[in-house]
Amino acid sequence: MANDRFTGSENRDPITDEPGAHPVGTGVGAAGGAMAGAVAGTVGGPIGMAVGGVAGAVVGGLAGKAAAESVNPTEEEAYWRNAYSSEPYYRAGQTYDDYGPAYELGWSYRARYGEEFDTYDSQLASDWESRRGRSRLQWPEARDASRAAWDRADRDATVGTAGTDYAEADNDDVIDTLNDLVETCRDGEFGFNACAEHAKSMELKSVFQQRATDCSKAAAELCGHVLRLGGEPKESGTTAGALHRGWVALRSTLTGYDDHAMLDESERGEDHALGAYRKALKQALPADIRTVVQRQMDGAQRNHDQIKLLRDQYKARA
Repeated sequence: MANDRFTGSENRDPITDEPGAHPVGTGVGAAGGAMAGAVAGTVGGPIGMAVGGVAGAVVGGLAGKAAAESVNPTEEEAYWRNAYSSEPYYRAGQTYDDYGPAYELGWSYRARYGEEFDTYDSQLASDWESRRGRSRLQWPEARDASRAAWDRADRDATVGTAGTDYAEADNDDVIDTLNDLVETCRDGEFGFNACAEHAKSMELKSVFQQRATDCSKAAAELCGHVLRLGGEPKESGTTAGALHRGWVALRSTLTGYDDHAMLDESERGEDHALGAYRKALKQALPADIRTVVQRQMDGAQRNHDQIKLLRDQYKARA
């Protein structure tokens, strides 16, 4: 599907007329700036409102452009057009026409709001109906693609503003961030071991045991960095902590669960872990530690997608 509105020749800067400006940022910023400018211009009567609106649109467009500078629609469209069929949520027979609008929705919302994806889930679902174009996907299917585009834009924004953040990363804050992830990993290890103990399927027992091992290794790696920075690692999560983070970790509770229900709980636990990693990547971190956290998050995302796929398969069998 050609996406001609994203060509550099059409994305012109509102002041310099240079190509390649960001329509996501300039459009949103201009709308807000025009409103503010018009209000300010009311003191000069109708003519003042008109002038104020134009000036506000230009200034607002520049502000929006700055906020979205790390989201280049031309680059995002090219990236996802090449990568979509390799994504874990891709279904055979679907085309870029199906996924493209979901990607655009994700990166444009990230540029506009810059907060957590889940905060805007219901609004994204509502907007999907008017922005899906020729896509055959319903929102539950499109959500994964939209989140992927949001997360990519979020990572790019973080890296794009990290020049001073890395240099100014506070050692104690970095230790706290790493220890939060250690606790998340320990709780995941606890939860997956509990699921492995009660799973009826040998396939799931193996998956859960492997995930518990992955969580243990991730925690050990993070603890090593905490020690290197002179901190004291948090060596264990707790039952209360695991419950708080979304795991159904009590043996007595899991006893009554079937395999599909445990996969549901596992996915919720993985959702929490991904949220913890996203939060960590928003913090000021030294480059080497950021690389470790990003790599672990990518692994957690792959594991989350595997759990979700298994959950869907078990649901279909029921």
